[in-house]
Amino acid sequence: MRSRAARGQSLVETALGLMVFVTILVFGIYFAEVGALSLKVQEAANFALWDATGRVLHDPAEGQWGRRGAVADTEQEATTRYRDFDGRERMGDTGMPIQQAIARAQPIQVRCDAELPGQVPGLSPAAAGPDLDAAMNVGTQGMACTASSRLRGARIGGFLEGRFRHAHQRAAAAFTVCAAGRASGDRCPGRFGLLLDDWGLAGVQEGRACPLSIDNGAPCANRDYYLWAERVYRANRGPWSAGSELANVVGADSVNEDQFFMSFRGAEDDYEENIGPTHAGGQSRWEVTPFVAPNGPRYNAYRENHFLGVPQ
Repeated sequence: MRSRAARGQSLVETALGLMVFVTILVFGIYFAEVGALSLKVQEAANFALWDATGRVLHDPAEGQWGRRGAVADTEQEATTRYRDFDGRERMGDTGMPIQQAIARAQPIQVRCDAELPGQVPGLSPAAAGPDLDAAMNVGTQGMACTASSRLRGARIGGFLEGRFRHAHQRAAAAFTVCAAGRASGDRCPGRFGLLLDDWGLAGVQEGRACPLSIDNGAPCANRDYYLWAERVYRANRGPWSAGSELANVVGADSVNEDQFFMSFRGAEDDYEENIGPTHAGGQSRWEVTPFVAPNGPRYNAYRENHFLGVPQ
């Protein structure tokens, strides 16, 4: 009789032990999946931020800087790529939840706003002075992004009864995961912020040379640089008339002092331009600064292997 009682006791202890062990195992798997999925939610928001920095954010020809459309486009790109929690390829608008061993997750939703988060200081053209402010139409200084997903334990509680089952079901109830901070209800108030555009020129086209151009810049291959510089010039020109008055005194043709002249030459052109025998003193070579001019002050600076010829 004692041996039978001992065998029955072992069976009961094993059943109780397995109940605890299986619970720990199931929730261990569940928590691991929640952790991995939460990192993907954060990754989606970070992807949106860095994707925006690779987009065309300005158009000097239109006076646009920090385009709002770039923020909306990168939000759509991030949402499409990370719906299936895998940013390597686009899943498309299937809207299907992701089911892992225990956790079930709704597709990630990325939200980006064309503004900086609250309390984050921005940089405006006005801060750089009225000259730059007048030449630029800034759509947005930066952006703020977050991402979210609804997660729950889809396969917890089915093998239990009574209070144990209800307790596990409550523990596996749906909740919202946010890329930044904790959720407030179903909302994710926390956001990542990033300043957009450096208000400078970048890329192949915006690094090309500009031969000497007057007013329209038609032969200039670097239209953005030309139009940006011209816009600043137009915003700051004054009532200049001394040259016109002198021309009238000596009987010469009138001089249009509002004309805009520009020449931009880089290292590819050895920082100089051949403009023909029209330069002062019959010189045909025009050098951009720093330069060495034989008929004037010497602005001699060693510029080999220096960025834009500027000594470093």
